[in-house]
Amino acid sequence: MMSANKILVDLTIAAVQLNPQIGKLNETISRAKLLLNTFKTKMDTKVPKKKLDLIVFPEFALTGYNFISRDHILPYTHTTQDSPSFKFAQDVSKMFDCYTVIGYPECETESKETLYNSAVVVSPKGDLVFNYRKSFLYYTEEDWNCSENPKQFQNFPLSFPGRGKNINNPNSEPIDITLNTSIGICMDLSPYKFEAPFNDCEFASFNIDKKVELIICPMAWLHSTSITKNDYELDERSSNDKILKKLEEIRSNLEDQGLPIIGSQGDFQIDLESNHVTERLPVGSSQIGHDYNELTKPDMSNINYWMHRFMPFLQLNVRKYWAERGLMSDIFEETGDASYMGASRENYWNFANKNAILVIANRCGIESGNTIFAGSSGMYKFNGRDNFGINELMKDDNKRLDTTNPSVDLYGNLGKGKEGVIMRTVHCEIDR
Repeated sequence: MMSANKILVDLTIAAVQLNPQIGKLNETISRAKLLLNTFKTKMDTKVPKKKLDLIVFPEFALTGYNFISRDHILPYTHTTQDSPSFKFAQDVSKMFDCYTVIGYPECETESKETLYNSAVVVSPKGDLVFNYRKSFLYYTEEDWNCSENPKQFQNFPLSFPGRGKNINNPNSEPIDITLNTSIGICMDLSPYKFEAPFNDCEFASFNIDKKVELIICPMAWLHSTSITKNDYELDERSSNDKILKKLEEIRSNLEDQGLPIIGSQGDFQIDLESNHVTERLPVGSSQIGHDYNELTKPDMSNINYWMHRFMPFLQLNVRKYWAERGLMSDIFEETGDASYMGASRENYWNFANKNAILVIANRCGIESGNTIFAGSSGMYKFNGRDNFGINELMKDDNKRLDTTNPSVDLYGNLGKGKEGVIMRTVHCEIDR
């Protein structure tokens, strides 16, 4: 049996953070173009000069997100190739000679009977590569009768010419490489309808089982101070008007920062410094702020939660415990799944000694005066390391389900509240 070649893949990736508002499509496109031109100018003067391979935009990047009814969203829905978002992505791809991924509201046909929350992949030449439809819906999508992806989670190939290098022969010619890729849109990372068992980690488990190497997540993920459906339901059962109090707190907080009710727009944060990485802060750290301020700093509470939702990719001691005590068969007889928390019947950790890149592009800003988004777009590598020293292995797994787990590399994040771009060159090793 031939052994696999180890290929080192270097990709230069950008994640874009925008604050779109419903009804302001043209203004958002103009501001996004200004941001991209500013980014490109800085990128072109950087030494050594980088060639971009992939740029990722958020969920509903140009249209705004907080649609309240089917009639409200219908004017913004289009078939994929008629969508203003697709046409914008074509321009971006040609501008940077790279792949572009952008989230948009899709209607399956011109009749607009079936609507999806989708993300399209556009090639460097402006061609349609792939269109993914969100599988797990948030309640906001249910308000406008969005449909779930009938194909559920999907993976697809994405080719990067000349981006590979044979590790055993560093002087060899660059290798054309195709990465097994997936897209997850925001709620796809959460338990299905918030009702599925938390440890199933459905999206992350899909990626483990399918051996995905590049995970792309356009998001409209909320900040913890946002008002949600749960707040309204609690308010109905309470004699105190907590919603009005929270609305006043949001308004007052923004006023104190000199910001309008929609948050910051046009004050761009552009981060091209590869040595600027996100600090590892554990859940519960006193350094993690939970207020919507210090907008150039990332929301570490949410970043830690995102890492928790990718638990199957994190090194955990409990899997070895299961294997050493012969518990694997019992676990899989009970669950009936191909894998559980990254383990399978055959392997205590299916991701050991593998690599995968995660790109999260989350929107920022505020809609309707009550929906606050968390920004904090960034890039990560799950490094598959399972050979940590005794001090690491002695740690309680429950204290490592966040950015402090050494099996995840942090490349950096934008702040929670600024529009902008973060660019990093990421490295991963794959078997071919």
